[in-house]
Amino acid sequence: MVKPDSAPVKGRPRDPAVEARVLEATLELLAEVGYQQASIDAIARRAGVSRPAVYRRWRSKADIVAQALFGQSERTAPRVSGDLRRDLRAWVDAVVARFGRPEVVQAFLGLMADLPDKRRFGLELVRPRRAHLAGTLAQPGVRPGVDQQVFLEMLVGAVFLRVATGRDVSDPAYADELTELLYHAVVGT
Repeated sequence: MVKPDSAPVKGRPRDPAVEARVLEATLELLAEVGYQQASIDAIARRAGVSRPAVYRRWRSKADIVAQALFGQSERTAPRVSGDLRRDLRAWVDAVVARFGRPEVVQAFLGLMADLPDKRRFGLELVRPRRAHLAGTLAQPGVRPGVDQQVFLEMLVGAVFLRVATGRDVSDPAYADELTELLYHAVVGT
């Protein structure tokens, strides 16, 4: 592999299957034993690779976990429909689907404690959806000046607190109620 304006990289090319096995092993271990017990050694053993193979790709367990949980996320968002309640419900459903997964529940607090640059991680997590969120919050009836970041904190915070305290997020009545609360938070009065 040759990088532009640099010398050729020495050694064997990396096997993409190793990365896939490590990420899958990470998700399995998170669901089974939680973040604290999912060590790099355990991940390497489960993936059938060596520790050096893991460290050639990631600097830390937090980096592996962040990529396993959020690195393969959907890069496109649904179109803004023009129906504010429907669009807010789509946001609620997407966040519930993402943060309600067992491996996310098991890992999120430990991951946040270990990540050195939480702000960058948060920005990377929502960057692919920023334009869609801007479109959602620019619809008629939304009061001017609604802050995207505060909106996301309300939405993600509500879902994550519910998940972290062991309460069910899969109940459609919960999604309905959260959608209504968000709707009333962003519409003009």
